[in-house]
Formats: sequence, structure tokens, C-alpha cells
Amino acid sequence: MRLGAAPESALRAQFHTTGVRLRLAGLCVNLRTDVPAASDQILQMYRDHPLEAGVGIDDFRVWLSYTDPLRRFVRRRIQVFIDGATPFEPMPHRFAYVSIEGALNWCISATAINVVLHAAVVERGGLAVILPAPPGSGKSTLCAGLVMRGWRLLSDEHAVLRPADGRLQPVARPISLKNESIALIRQWAPDAHFSPVFTGTIRGDVAYLRPPTDSIARATETAAPALIVSPTYQAGAAVALQPLGKSETFRLLAGNAMNYHTTQRCGFDTVAGLVDSCAAWRLSYGTLAQAVDAMEALLARVQTGSASGRLAIATA
Repeated sequence: MRLGAAPESALRAQFHTTGVRLRLAGLCVNLRTDVPAASDQILQMYRDHPLEAGVGIDDFRVWLSYTDPLRRFVRRRIQVFIDGATPFEPMPHRFAYVSIEGALNWCISATAINVVLHAAVVERGGLAVILPAPPGSGKSTLCAGLVMRGWRLLSDEHAVLRPADGRLQPVARPISLKNESIALIRQWAPDAHFSPVFTGTIRGDVAYLRPPTDSIARATETAAPALIVSPTYQAGAAVALQPLGKSETFRLLAGNAMNYHTTQRCGFDTVAGLVDSCAAWRLSYGTLAQAVDAMEALLARVQTGSASGRLAIATA
């Protein structure tokens, strides 16, 4: 059953008691909270995600609550607990939902089963493209732009690689947009559903874009990686694609690995296999439309078998 298909009154009671169990990235995450601002947004942003039926073993248990009873009314602050631990400092009440998203990022990054890279992942025509880049590079903006033009969202934050077969595990969660990107994607996709804008976070203004229903419905459908594209937004710049060598690509991916130090030899072999199997590029762009056109042109070359690490692509 989808979250949005369950009776809302029952779900709100579960948030306070046993928790609401969601299936994300092959994990069962139990979410509990007595903060209405958090549960309201979870019900909106995760309405199409599957509920885990019945009672069972949770991979992670996330509990969001006020720091003390008086904090419900005066200078309200909240605290996230993950399996009883507190990996984050208390936050102002207005960041309750942001804290939930941060906790879910932590849970997915902490898994020891798969190799997790800090990268967006999109797919079209059976070909998955990994977009590794540091915060502020325009990665999430490009990811949202592609998804709102018909690409399937696997993840905005996590490239989850299965070591057994090198395939990518979908993690179709809300896309985190920041500052100028929020208005840009609102204009790009005026019918899309957004969370409220959370102002004054450590990364500025933040809003979340609800993923397409189809991307969530295909959450068990893994994808084979075909391309690695590292995007960088540069205001006013012309679009440019430059091929990346294998050594540079490996350093880029290893530097963006979230659990590389814990997966050790398995992590090394998985990333090395990814580098060997994919052509890699660096994409610079000045407008979202330029970047989407360049990505679609690059994917078309791959589909015809003509894109390699040394092929120049005309994107002007």
C-alpha cells in the first residue's frame, strides 16, 4: 500500500506510537515524530512511497521530537534520534522536515550493504547516468530539470551501487533544491509539487520537489550505469563537454563516496568496475535548457553506440 492510500488519521496516530514504516533504497525505515510540521510534510512528499506492511525488523528507526516538553511552546527546538543515537545537533522547530530529510540521507549513507556515492542518478531508455558533484555545483538543479522532462529519477543525493552486479538501486526521494534553483525549477515545471521554502538553513533557502509517481513506482527496478557526467553551473557560460580520463574519473567518484572507508576492498572494486564500464564527461553549463539539451544529445550518442570517452560532441 502507498502512504497516500492509508487513512490519514491512522497514520498520524502511528507517527506518535509505533512509527510509519517506509521502504526506501531496499531498506525499511521506521519514522516516528510528535512534531506536526514534520508529519504533515512526510504525508505530502512521500504520499506515493510504499508502506512496509505489518510488524517486522526495521533497518533504521528515526525519531524526531521536541528537545523537552516546554520546547513545544517556547523557543521550540527539535532533536533527531537514529536508532537511539543523536548524530545531529538540535535544530529550530521550523527545520523539522529538513531534519527528517537529513536523517534519511544519513541512514542511506550508513548502509554497509552497498557502495554509496554522493551523486544524482537519472535514467532514460534503460541507460542510467550518474551525476557526481560537490554541493553548489548545480547537480540537483540539473537532476530536477531532467526528471521534469521525462527522465526517471533514481536519486538526487545517492548513487547506490550493488557490488554483486554493479547495478544502481533506486532511491526516488524528494529532490533538494537551494536558493536560486527553487524559482528556476518552479518556472521549469510549474505543475510540480514543492514543499514550503525553509529559509535560513546552513545552506541558505531550501525546498523539496516531490518525485514523479512513475519514478517511485519503479523503485524496485535497478538500472545499469552507462554514463558518468560531472556537472558544474557557471553563470553566463556556454555549454561545454570535456571527456574525463579513467584515473580522473576514479578520483572523482572515490572522493564523492560516502561509505568508501567502510566498504574497503569491495568499495574499491565496485568503483573501479564502474569506471571501466562507463564513458565519463565533465559538463559546464550556464542555463538549465543548455544542460538538458546537452545531456539528451550525449545520451542519444550512447544509444547509437557512438559516444566514447574521446568523442567530441557538438552542443552549441
